[in-house]
Amino acid sequence: MIEQNIELPVDLPMKFIFDILTPRPHFVIVHHEKHRKINATENEIQQIMKLVNEFLRRKPQYDNNAVLSFHRGKWYQQIHKHFHAHLCVPKKPYCQEAKLMINSKISHGRWLSSTDYLHQMHRDFISSKIKYTEYQKKCLSMAHLCYNDLVSYYVPLHQFNTSKFTLVFHASSPRIGIIAKNTNIDLKVLYNFMHNFYLSARQRLSLFNPLYENFGVHICLHVSGTKKNKAHLIERADRVLINDVHHPIKLVHIVGYIQMDEQLYLRWLPAIFHRIWLNEFQKIQHLVVT
Repeated sequence: MIEQNIELPVDLPMKFIFDILTPRPHFVIVHHEKHRKINATENEIQQIMKLVNEFLRRKPQYDNNAVLSFHRGKWYQQIHKHFHAHLCVPKKPYCQEAKLMINSKISHGRWLSSTDYLHQMHRDFISSKIKYTEYQKKCLSMAHLCYNDLVSYYVPLHQFNTSKFTLVFHASSPRIGIIAKNTNIDLKVLYNFMHNFYLSARQRLSLFNPLYENFGVHICLHVSGTKKNKAHLIERADRVLINDVHHPIKLVHIVGYIQMDEQLYLRWLPAIFHRIWLNEFQKIQHLVVT
């Protein structure tokens, strides 16, 4: 990965870099070279939360719909073998900064100018839209194969709830949302819950279907900068499925979500939601940006 440091006046072993290799509106969070390793410690995950909070405070142009994403399972370390996370940000301000920051010298000659970099980002975005449209069509055409799986029966989502967090199925995307009973909680607590939920779910789901062995997810946390320099939970409105015959879709506030494979999500989804979710899924433009 060719790097461009985003310097912050915080003494931490992590840093932000532009993703020169695969242009897209996100920053990659990695260790400084002398600290590079396969995994991050508990303390370093906490430091990432602090770093993200400071970054968004100093760059308020990104402090709108920013998402901190950790890839897990087979979706993680496919190319880069050291630890990394992703801060996904709005496209317009990212392009404005990239236009000023990226040049031939910075990119070690990979891009002649920021114009070339941004053109490639646009081309990659078009390719991603095509790719995810194909994923969507495949899921819709093969949905019937998921109906006979009994995973959802054996592993109900509510069994993973805690006194702090409740899990819900998203109404139109292959995501499991997280509702917080109190937002005055450190972001690291949410990360721990989501990470442990994934590990526990993977273990239990794979007992009934081997497709879930090491299945890929994106652990996505809503993040924002705050004046108090504390990384607390951020709520954003989203549509989820509820067990109500007359009103099966409800608008709620979630603090993050687990992005999943389309067909694995449908296999886990309770049968009462299959038709509703498929109907909503085919209405949207399916695109994963985390």
